[in-house]
Formats: sequence, structure tokens, C-alpha cells
Amino acid sequence: MQETLKGSRFFWILQEEGKKLRNLSLQPDRERVVVRANFKDSEQQAGQYFSDQQNFNPQQDSFFGGYGERSLSISPPGSTLDSVPGNDGSKKHGAGDHTNKREKCKSDSVHKNKNGNDSLHADCVTSTSIYSEGATKEDTVKHSANQCASAEASRCESMASPLEFCKEQMNYYKICYVVTDVLTEGLRAIFKREWDKRFKETLGEWKDEPKNGIDFRNSESPQKMRRNARLLATMQNGDRAEWDCSMLFYAILFSDCICGLNPTVRSNVDDLRRFRNEEFAHMSQGHLSDEDFQNAILKINTAFHVLGLPTEKIREIQTQTSFPTEELTNIRKKVDNLQQEVIEKEAKLEEKENQRLILEEQLQTEVFPFCILPPGPTHEVVPRRSEVDKITQHLIELKDENKDSLSTLYLSGNPGSGKSVLARLTAKRFFDESKETPSTISFVMTLNAESSETLLESYISFAQHCKCAEFAVTNTRSSKDLSIDEKIVSLKTLVSTKIGLYTSWLLVVDDVTSLSRVLTYLPGPGNQQWMGGQLLITTQDTESVPSTSPSTQHISVSKGMFPDDASSLLRLLSGVTDDKMERKIAQRLDYQPLALASAAIYVRQFQKGSRVSNFGWTDFLNKLEKGQRYATEVILAETNPGYSKTMTMAIRLVLQKVLTSDRALDHLFTFLSLCAPQPILKDIVVDYIMEMEKEFEDKDEIEVKISRCPLLLLEEEESCVYIKVHGVVHYVVNSVTRNSARDKRIKSVLGALSSFCRFQDQDSLFIGTKIVPHLAEVIRDAERLFSKEGIPEVAQIGELNLWHYSNVFTTLGRMCYNHSQYQAAKSYFGAVLTIIKLRDPSNELEKTNIYNHLGLVHRQLGNLEQAKDFHKRALDVLLEKLGPEHVDVATSFNNLGLVHWKLSDLKQAEDLIKRALDIRLKKLGPEHISVSTIYNNLSLVYRQLGDLKQAKDCHERALDIRLKRLGPEHVEVASSYSNLGLVYRQQGDLKQAKDCHERALNIQLKKLGPEHVDVAMSNNNLGLVQRQLGDLQQARDFHKRALDIQLKKLGPGHVDVAMSYNNLAFVHRQLGDLQRAKDFHERALDIQLGKLGPEHVSVSTSYKNLGLVYRQLGDLKQARDFHKRALDIELKKLGPEHVDVAVSYNNLGLVLWQLGDLRQAKDLIEQALDIWLKKLGPKHVYLATSYSNLGAVLEQLGDLQQAKDCHERALDVLLKKLGPKHVDVARSYNNLGLVLVQLGDLKRAKDCHERAVDVWLKTLDPEHVDAATSYNNLGAVLEQLGDLQQAKHCHERALDIRQKKLT
Repeated sequence: MQETLKGSRFFWILQEEGKKLRNLSLQPDRERVVVRANFKDSEQQAGQYFSDQQNFNPQQDSFFGGYGERSLSISPPGSTLDSVPGNDGSKKHGAGDHTNKREKCKSDSVHKNKNGNDSLHADCVTSTSIYSEGATKEDTVKHSANQCASAEASRCESMASPLEFCKEQMNYYKICYVVTDVLTEGLRAIFKREWDKRFKETLGEWKDEPKNGIDFRNSESPQKMRRNARLLATMQNGDRAEWDCSMLFYAILFSDCICGLNPTVRSNVDDLRRFRNEEFAHMSQGHLSDEDFQNAILKINTAFHVLGLPTEKIREIQTQTSFPTEELTNIRKKVDNLQQEVIEKEAKLEEKENQRLILEEQLQTEVFPFCILPPGPTHEVVPRRSEVDKITQHLIELKDENKDSLSTLYLSGNPGSGKSVLARLTAKRFFDESKETPSTISFVMTLNAESSETLLESYISFAQHCKCAEFAVTNTRSSKDLSIDEKIVSLKTLVSTKIGLYTSWLLVVDDVTSLSRVLTYLPGPGNQQWMGGQLLITTQDTESVPSTSPSTQHISVSKGMFPDDASSLLRLLSGVTDDKMERKIAQRLDYQPLALASAAIYVRQFQKGSRVSNFGWTDFLNKLEKGQRYATEVILAETNPGYSKTMTMAIRLVLQKVLTSDRALDHLFTFLSLCAPQPILKDIVVDYIMEMEKEFEDKDEIEVKISRCPLLLLEEEESCVYIKVHGVVHYVVNSVTRNSARDKRIKSVLGALSSFCRFQDQDSLFIGTKIVPHLAEVIRDAERLFSKEGIPEVAQIGELNLWHYSNVFTTLGRMCYNHSQYQAAKSYFGAVLTIIKLRDPSNELEKTNIYNHLGLVHRQLGNLEQAKDFHKRALDVLLEKLGPEHVDVATSFNNLGLVHWKLSDLKQAEDLIKRALDIRLKKLGPEHISVSTIYNNLSLVYRQLGDLKQAKDCHERALDIRLKRLGPEHVEVASSYSNLGLVYRQQGDLKQAKDCHERALNIQLKKLGPEHVDVAMSNNNLGLVQRQLGDLQQARDFHKRALDIQLKKLGPGHVDVAMSYNNLAFVHRQLGDLQRAKDFHERALDIQLGKLGPEHVSVSTSYKNLGLVYRQLGDLKQARDFHKRALDIELKKLGPEHVDVAVSYNNLGLVLWQLGDLRQAKDLIEQALDIWLKKLGPKHVYLATSYSNLGAVLEQLGDLQQAKDCHERALDVLLKKLGPKHVDVARSYNNLGLVLVQLGDLKRAKDCHERAVDVWLKTLDPEHVDAATSYNNLGAVLEQLGDLQQAKHCHERALDIRQKKLT
């Protein structure tokens, strides 16, 4: 106990002036406490001390050695004192009888303690009420302190009797010590700790120096300086030892510099303040029961423990049994000083409190409308009315369903999908409409939930706009003890008190990256203060969006803008107007607003800053093709503070988060990086994930992860679900996964190949549209891995089953070949050949199958010499290994024959295919289904030879076999009808041709449905017949139907779609719509260039078609250029004597003829004639074309006789091969008639034109547009013959036909 007291302000004053305290004890005995004092010095010294302090009489008081006992008489509670010390130190006499007090003292006997020492009994009464002057109005404490009487020491007649204290008094003195000394020291420690935490790095550590005090004072507001001038006068010295509890409580709880106090610290310090001011100040005067004492000590001890302060002193005082009495005097002085402060402050604080209450009431009840929208982009935006209408309607429905409760609408989508802009447009409409409603106070507030920091700033703004108390907002914001999350919760609570004052509101929570994190800080459905309003949340965290309920709805905007809005945005921001390119760019950028805006700004800026002022959308697409997407996005990102990320950067951040947080999605995106950007069947993806990660056994769990990924779009088509990603996502996925570890990449490729192969039995159309495009991408990685150099590398990562993968590659190669992905098929079969050579190099028979596959692929690619080489290799091995009559040998003969057919080596082709037919007839019989295939192929050769009768006979045999073996409604029977229809059309028997194609169409419609690709082909064939019949409108309808089916089923990049575009172009040429015809031919060319490459013979065909259109348009130089390109390709790929080369010579000659270069034109047409004579013989219908064209050139050269001879030869060939009723015969009569007019042979000319008209009238459509030409020519001849009436009739008839057909 002695050590506890030493060094404290509460230490007994006996140590003054060299007087040394040897011992002090307060020894309880029943209800009394004996005070003992032992001095080291003499009796005289002790006597002198007591004499100085309390009128000690050495004659009456005894001292034993250095030990002194002093009898002090202090009145107990309720007694009347003879003298009471005043505040000024004087004594005030009371009415009590001093003698009685003396007598009481005399009557008490000396009480002996158990050690045999005498004890001094003492009683004292003190009642205190302590006031702590704080910085806020609520810190008002009243106290009424009774002055503690310190009675004059009475002289006792006997030996000095001890001064007595009861236990309750002892408890009171101990708690006084704790409150005035221990608590003060603890508060000093807390203040220093809080100061250093805030200002150690700036203003410096608190060292109890004047500089610290000045810094503290300067941190206070002027208002607080004025209000707390008395406290600050002491505090500004900086020495905490001079600060009492009032100053310390003010500094910690109410000063400006120690703001943002940790809630735990604030709560416990405030508990101590309340204990001191409210409990301790009103304790019984000088008495404290044991129970109350222990409760008080527990409160202080608990607070110290929570605050991290030492509690040893408190525990020592709690158990001590002695106490220095001099300190009681010091306590009384402190209590007296506090009394006057309270009286002075009370009136002022009461006045300020009334003012505060009035102001607070105003703040609590007065609010104003406000509208804080999500930040808009720096560029203009389109209104997107349809989408805003949809969102607004959902909000209205939610409001109607939840009139008195909170409702939420989620807008989800990938980064850049326009969520924030849509929320902004919707919120603006909401606020504008609310202003039109009388007596409505509404608000729109936006919380930026991108991060905790942005959310905090938004809540600060929210609280300010709601007119929350500024000091509360400021203190929360600047608090260094509160975490960001705690600040948000505090501000949300502050705002919630204002929400009920608004009649309607919309809270936009924008850019939520993690719903699970943000929802904690948003109003929930159970909070009554937030009822009646609505939340509009934009998020990319699709995974966490709750299921739809009466109070929650969800709209995904991942698909982007409506096409018209997308085109408008491009036009608005780029300043370029090009409807066609706008649609193309919008589709290429997946209608994503951020990507569209970036593209438009890039084009506009490039036009302004580049020397190339005509930089446009085509140039932009070239940038994308070169992989420069990011470069096109930077300009907008740098100038758009509302969204500083590029589309690519935003997608990359989300993707990286997904890849690191979910293994299943990591595998998924790795798989997608191997695939094409087209949609892919979800089942294939799930199969791949389960193949790669054997731990994933729950398919449903994987599908849930897929459905909630913000970067994936799910589309349903024909009961199948497909996964799709935007182009920018595919671009980012490829760039992120490109640098994957080698082993991971290899395993991914192998897993993808196996998964695709497991879907080989799907419907053919499904494979063609949904699998094959991805196979074409996967092989790019697989081809390198399964090269001669790559296979050993693949084998290093684990056991490699070459047999398995040779089968996989063969299967996938067939799938690609059957669906026109010839380059991919070539790569797959090439990989198989490499595997076979490594696995079993001597197995030549196994190689023949791949040789045949590679030959077929090269034939389709136009590499006819390579195709011939592969088929020849296969044939040689099969002849050696299997003999000349094996059915596999027949297959090689057939394949080789088709190559020779393509090479226009028709006699050789006929011989090879006949040999194949002979073997199959012998080995399989005349009615085997594969025999019908050979008949069809042989018919192709006869058709090109011009032997249409033989061709028709072969197709009829094939049809008979199929009817017998397969039945009349089999799709192969439909194919035979189509083939027959083609021959009838070439023969000019258009009605029969139409009948065959209609039969084929009816079977296909019944067996395959109206949207099958074979149905599209029959529509195309019927369109060709109708065009030759002159019914151009009907022809256009058929071709349009075919195109629609192919676009839907095959996609816009399929080679069959290119064929339909060409067919439509032919119709529009005949309709005179040359611009539209040109557009369709260009579309066809784009597809063929993309699918087949720039040197494929099909590309040369499109060049020829475009040349014909440009010739009709009068752009002869452009026409000449296209025909030259076609000729160059054909010379390179087909050789100088191919029949297609002759066609190009012919076309180029016609252009030069129109350009006036008649000699060059004549040479080219004669070259074409020579090739056809050599390859096709003198009676082929192609010869008629050359004779006609040569006649036209000779006619212009003035050599009319030679011209007449050429036209007569052409007519002779056509009559023999096609008969007198063919349309080409009618045209040949016209040509001959025109030359005869110039030769003056009008009668014969009239006969030729009449025959032409007769063909049109009797055989074909009498209103065919070419019939109008014949009527005009006949009218001209009749006019020269003087038969004007008849001439007039012919011209009127021609005019009538053209008006009907061409308008």
C-alpha cells in the first residue's frame, strides 16, 4: 500500500521539509479505522509537525520513541461542526457544542489492534459532485458539494486516542483517489496515443511541449476557441500534467483535432466521463457501501482494460487497507473548484441547447428534391428509347407490386454494354416525371459502387444532399479510427433518418463489381426507414444477381444496343454517313456501346489529324483484322473521364478475376480461346471441362457457373443452348491465354479435339453450322502439335495414344470436308498422314484412305494437280495391294475421273469413271446404291461434253436405282430429280426442268422441313428455271427464299450463301437493277475470298460476274480489270487450255470490243474458240457462243459476210444440240437477222426475227423480256419494208412487255 501511495498527488503531506514518514497505516477494527504515523525523527519533530498542522499540544499527546499517535476529531455524517474550513481558508463557526464533541472523544477508550498497538479512531464526512467541462452541450453536470469538515484536533485527557474511520468512508476515499488520480493519468495516456496516431508524421509526436499545445489550439475551430477559452488557456502550454479530467475529456471526445475516434475508444472514454460526472458526483456524502464500491471499481477497471490501459493501480487500491488522509484535503479543493465552473457554464449551455434543439428540428424536417445521375460520357449519346421504355416499365411494375416496400431492378451486362448510360437515361426520366406530380418531393441519387472508396464518397454526397448534420458527416469522413466500411455504415444510418421525408426516390447503385460486398451497404427490404423507394443496380456480377421475385427483377443488356440505335451512334460520333458500313461495323462490334463509341471517335479523330482525309470504316475494319483493336479504343478512354477504361481493358480485368477465382471457368475460356468466335454448344463445353478436370462430377454445377458468368451469353435455338462471347471478349481471351504454360496449352488442345469428336453423330446441319467453324480454329494449334517436330513434344507431357488421335483427326477432317471447310480438312488429314508415318511408316494401305481424302480436298480447293497426284498414289497402292477389281479401286478410279473432269480432260474423265462403274457393277450388282453415285458422276462429264442425251440417260438410271432401293420419298431420290432438272434446263426443256425441281422440293419439304439447306438448293434451281422462262419476279422470290434459309442455317460466310448471292445478282441484272446486282456479286466475292482464298477458281468466277455487271454499267475499264484477274487465276490453277480459260478469253474479248480494240477482241474470242474446239469438239454449245461473239466483232469490223457466216454456224450448232425451240436459238436468229439487215437481205432478216418471236410465243413465255427485243428487231425490219402498221404493232408489243416486266 505504501508503494502505491508514494509519488502520487495523494501522498500524505508529512514528507514536507525533511520530515520523513516511516510508516502510515489504516487498520480496521470492526467499524473503525485507526490511523498510525511513524516518524524517523525525534518526538519533538513529530510534535512540531502535528502542532503545525492541527494545533498539536506536546504536553497532552504522547510519542513513543519515533512513533506518534494523534487524536483528530472529525465529525461524522449528520453532526454539527464547531468550525468548518471555508474556501478562503478561514473557519466558520457552527452552532454545535464543542464540549460535547470533546466529551465523546474522552469517552472513547483506546482501542488496541491485534498487534497490541494503540489505534486512532476517526470519522469524516465529505460529499462531492464533480463536473467535467466538455465541448458539447450535453456535458452538463450539476453538483452540490458539502464542504468536508476538518475539526480542530481535540486534546484528550488520557493518552492520545486514535482517529476513527468507518469502512464506508474508507471506500469513498479510495474511489476518490481512483477518479482524481488514476483516471486522470489514464486519460493523459489515451490522449497522447490518439494524437500520435493522427499527427506523428505531420505535426510531430506529443512531448508535453509548448509547441504541442499551440498545435492543439490551432486545430480548434474559432467557435470552440471562444467557448473553451478557459480550458485552452491551460491546455495550450502543452503539459498534460497540468490538465485535469475536464480538459482531458474535452481533448479526447469533443476537440476538432481528435475527430473520427474509434467507436470502442469513444464509447469507453464516454463511459468514464459519465461515471465521473453522474455517478461519482452523486455518491452519498463521504460514504460508499462495499457493493457500490466494488461496482464502481469494476466499471473503471473494465473501461481501462478495453482501452488498453494498465489496471494494476486500480486492483491495488481495491484491496488496500490503509490510506493517507492528507489527500482528502486535496480532493475537497478539486471538488470546490469544479462547483463554480458548473454554475457559470450551466446558464450558457442551457441557452445554446435550446438554440440547438430548434435548429436540429428544422434540419430534421426540411428536405429538397435533388437528382444526382451516374456520370455521362464526354461524347453525345443516342436516347435508346426502346430500352429505356423497357426499364421504366419494369420499375413501374415493381412499384405497383410493392407500394409500401422496397423493390430492386438489376441491370446486368459485361463491361461496356451501356449499363450506366441506360441507368442515367432511366433515372433522368424518373426524376423529370416526378417533378410533374404536385406536392411530390423526390430524389435520384447515384452511388458509385466500383470500390469501397467511391462508395464512401457517394454516401458523403448523399448525406449532404439530404441535409444531414454537416458536423456528423465531416467527423465521419475525417475519422481515422473508423474503417471505410464502418464510415459507410455510419453514413447510411445517418441518411436513413431523412428518407421518410421524401415521397418517392430512386437510388442508382452503379458499377457494382461484387454484389455480395455491396449489398451490405444498401438498404434492405426489412428496413422500415427505406420503404417505398426503388433501387436500380448496374452490375457485371451476374453470378450474384438474385432470382426474380415480386420485389426483384433482372434485365440483361449484354447483347448491346438495338441495330438502329447503334448505327445512329456511329453516325453521330464519327460524322460519317454510310448506312451499309454502319450496319456492318455495328454487327462486327456486337452492338456494344463503348466499342461503338470508341470506333466512331477514332475514325473522327483520324480524319481530322491524318493527311488521309478519306479514312473511313473500311480502314477501321482493316485495323481490327490486324489485331489493333486496343489502339482504336485509346482516344476515347483518354478523353472520357466518366469511364477511363477501354473496352479491352475492362474486359481484361473481369476475365483475369474469373480465371483466378474459378477453375471451371478457367478451363472454359481456355477452350474458347481455341475456338472460333461463333456460338458453341454448351454441352460440348461442359464435356470439355469435365474431361480436363476429373474432380468436376456435377454437370449441373458447371452449368450454373456458366449461366452466371458476366462475359458469356447464352442463346437457345431448336432446344439447344449455345454459349456466345462478344468479339472483344474473344479478342481478350486469346491475348490473355496465348501465353499459357506449354503443357497446359497442349492438354487443352488434346481435350478439345476429343470433346468435338464425341459429337460426330450429331445432325449433319448441326455439325456444319455449330461445330465445324470451331474445328477450323482448333486445327491451327493442333496442326503444329501433330507435325513431325511437334509430336515428340506432345509425348513428353504424358502417354500419347497415336492410334486414338489418328482416328480423331480423320473423323474431324471428314466433318470439315462435308461442310466446305476444306483448308481445315486438309490440315486434319495432313496430321493423320504424319501420325501414320511415325506410328507405322510401312503401312501403305492405311495411307491410301488419307491419300483419297487429301485428293478430294485439293480438288475442292482447286489444286487439281495435287488432287490428281494424291488419287494416283492411292490408286497405285490399291492396285498393287488389292488387285484391279476391288471396290476400293473403283473409288480411286471415280475420284481420279472427277479430277480430270475438273481439268476439262473429259475423255480421260469418262474413261476413269466408266472403269469405276464396271467394277461396281461387277462386284456390287447393277442395283447397288453406290452404282447410282457413279452414274451421277458420269452424267457430269456428259453434260460438259454437251452430250445432254447421255447425261439425261445416266441420271435416269441413277433415279431408277434409288427409287427401287430407297423408295419414292427418299432424299436421295430428290437429289436425282434435281440432277435431271439441271439437264432438262440445259436442253431448253424448261417446263420439264421445273417439274423435276418441284418434285425434289416436295420430297425435301416433307422429309426435311421448310428450312433445310437442301430445300434452299431446290429453291435456287427453281429460280434458275424461272429466270430462263423470263419470270424474273418469281425467280427473285425463289433465290431470296434460298438465301434466307442458308443465312439462318449456314451463316453469312458459307460458300453456298455466295452461290445464292450470285443467283440473285443474275436476276437483278436482267431486271436492269445493275447496282443491286453489283452489290450481290461483291458479297459473294467477299465470302469466297474469306473461305477459299484469293486464288480459288470460284473467286475467278465472281470476278467474271463482276466484270459482266461493270460492262453493262458502262465502266469498261473496271470490267476489263476483273476479267483479267479471273484469267490470271485460271491460267495459274487450270492451265492455258481449260474450258474456263476460254470463257475468260471470250469475256475479255467482248469488253475490248466495246472499248473499240476490235483486233485484240477478235484475237481473244478466236483463242476461246480454239480451246473449245479442242476440248469440247465442233458441236458443243459453247462453240455457238464463240461463233456469235466473233460474228459481232466481225460485224463491227465491217466484215459482214464473215459475220453472217459465224452467226449461221452458231445457229447450226444450237439447232442440232438444243433443238428449234430453245431460247438460245431465238437469240441466234436475232443476231443473224441484224447482220442480214445490214447486208440488205430484209426478207431473210424478217424471217429470222419472226422465227425468234415464234420461239418466244410458242415455246416460252410470250412476255419474256428477250421477246421484247425480238419484237423491236422485227418492227425495225417491217419499217424498212414499208409495213408501218405491222411495225407499229411490233414496237407497241415490245413496249408493253418491258413495262410489265421491268417496272
